Amino acid sequence: MDSKATPLKPPSNTSLELILITGLSGSGKSIALKALEDAGYYCVDNLPPELLFEFVQLERSRGAQRVALAMDSRSANSLPQLPQQLLTLKRSGTDIRTLFLDTKTQTLIQRFSESRRRHPLSKTTNSEGDIERDLMESIETERELLAQFRDQAHIIDTSLLKSSQLQSYVKSLVFAPQAQLTLIFESFAFKRGIPVHADYVFDVRMLPN
Repeated sequence: MDSKATPLKPPSNTSLELILITGLSGSGKSIALKALEDAGYYCVDNLPPELLFEFVQLERSRGAQRVALAMDSRSANSLPQLPQQLLTLKRSGTDIRTLFLDTKTQTLIQRFSESRRRHPLSKTTNSEGDIERDLMESIETERELLAQFRDQAHIIDTSLLKSSQLQSYVKSLVFAPQAQLTLIFESFAFKRGIPVHADYVFDVRMLPN
C-alpha cells in the first residue's frame, strides 16, 4: 500500500459517517461499494453532486449513521463543486473519508476490452459540440479530471487485486481502530510488476514452494 495507506479514522458516535468512493472507471468502485453495503452501510452509486446536501440532510433525519457514495467522471460537469461541498459538510460535523481506486492504464484497457463497455468519457458534449475519444485518451482525460480527489484520498491500487481481495481490503480499512497497526499481506507475480500500494516488498523466490 502507498504512504497514505494507514488505518482510517474510526467513525464518530455523534455524527454521520460518510465514505466517498471515487476513482477511475473500471477500477472496482462497484465492488468496493458492495463491500461497504455488506458491512452495513447504506450505499448509493453515482449520486449527482448537486444532490449531496439534500441526501445528507435526509439521512440525518432518518437517523442514519453510516452511508457510502460513489462519485466519478459520470458526473464530470458537476465534479468541480464537490471539494467545497465536502468541506462544508465536514465543518457541519459530518465524518467524511475518501477512498480513491486507481488502476494501471494497461489493466484498464484489458478490462474494458473484456467487458466491451464504453468508457464514460469516450463521448462528451461541450459548447463546441460532441467530442469523441479513443479508450486510451478517455482514461488519461479521466485521470486529469480526478487528480484533485486522488491527492486528498486514501489510494487503493486495484491493478492486481481480485474482487474478494478488494472487498476484504476495503473492510479492513474501514473498521481498523485508530492508532492500531493494520497489516495486509498480498502475494503477487513479479512478471506483472510490484503492487504500487505496497509499503514493503519481500522477495522470497529463493524459498521452495
